Order: sequence, then C-alpha cells, then structure tokens
Amino acid sequence: MDKEQTMPEVVGRDQLSRRMELLKLEGLGFSQVEIVKELSQKFGCSERQVYRDFENRGVWQPVLQNFASREEVLSKVVNRYEQIYRQASLKLLTSSQDAIKLGALSIMLKANGLLFEAVVLPEVFGRLKVLEEKAAKGVFVP
Repeated sequence: MDKEQTMPEVVGRDQLSRRMELLKLEGLGFSQVEIVKELSQKFGCSERQVYRDFENRGVWQPVLQNFASREEVLSKVVNRYEQIYRQASLKLLTSSQDAIKLGALSIMLKANGLLFEAVVLPEVFGRLKVLEEKAAKGVFVP
C-alpha cells in the first residue's frame, strides 16, 4: 500500500489540483479516457497516476469533499437539485420564448424526478434488503 492510500491528508498542491480537476471534468460528462489524457498533459504526470486517482477515489474523494456521512452527501445533492429547480423556475417565469419555457419545464421535471430518486429510493432499497435478508433466513414478516 502506498503513502497516498494510507495518508490521504498528506497531499501535494499539484495532486490536490489534479484531483479537483478530475472531479470537475467528470461532472461535466467527460469520459475517463478523456480525463486521463487531459490531466496527464496538464499536470505533467503519467497517465497511470491519473488512473490511480480514479482507483483510489474512495479514499481521497470523501476527504476532499468533506463528506463525513451519507446524510451530508444527500443534503448536498438535494440542495443542488433545488437550486437547479429554482433557476429553471425563474427562466420559466421570466422568459417570453416558448422554447425556453418548455426547456425550463423539462429541467424542472427532471430535477423533481432526480430529487425523488435521491431521497426516496435509498429508503426503499434499504427496506428491500432487510426483507431479502429475512427471506434468506426463512423468516418473512411483512
């Protein structure tokens, strides 16, 4: 195990910048191959190092983004969906163009659906898992 995996708090400035850029590019929808090529050129490191960042992200991403718990992650996601909804709602109310209004409605609908998935589905899956475990033991209580 290398130093990077055991001591995520000891990170160089270039490494920190590279990882922040990785998250940004991934959030913008770039593929892993595109991100690796871009970051290895930009930061003058090997492609293998960027792939290693992807492989070890379970160690550094929560630290980097200050995620202490699932609830904090969920709160950030919910806040982002609400912000997207508000911005789309503002466009819907202030635009005079029908195409923009339709686009805003579409975004609002998607944000509502994603918000529902983020908040409700984990609870449903948790309950389903408990039922599956009980069924596997031969104990089934509805």
